[in-house]
Amino acid sequence: MKTNRTRTLTLAALFVLPAALIGCSSSSGPRHAGDIDAIRSNPSPAMHTLARRDSDRLNMHARMRDTNFRALSEDIDKMFFLDRPSRLHHGVKP
Repeated sequence: MKTNRTRTLTLAALFVLPAALIGCSSSSGPRHAGDIDAIRSNPSPAMHTLARRDSDRLNMHARMRDTNFRALSEDIDKMFFLDRPSRLHHGVKP
């Protein structure tokens, strides 16, 4: 009885182990990230410039718009002398 169980386990291991090592693969279907031809044709698919992805570029533009708007607000305050207190009341005594 023990040899029958050992033989069954050995046969199962001989069939299951190679199947587990080989895995599932197919030559058709969409390309995946490990496909060497896809990597060679477009080595940096997410990059839209030499140093940035599209999301990085859009984030930079958003920061620049925000900085420019804040600078414009500061310039308007300076133009209307709202960036410092008035000195008109210093010479007047109540």
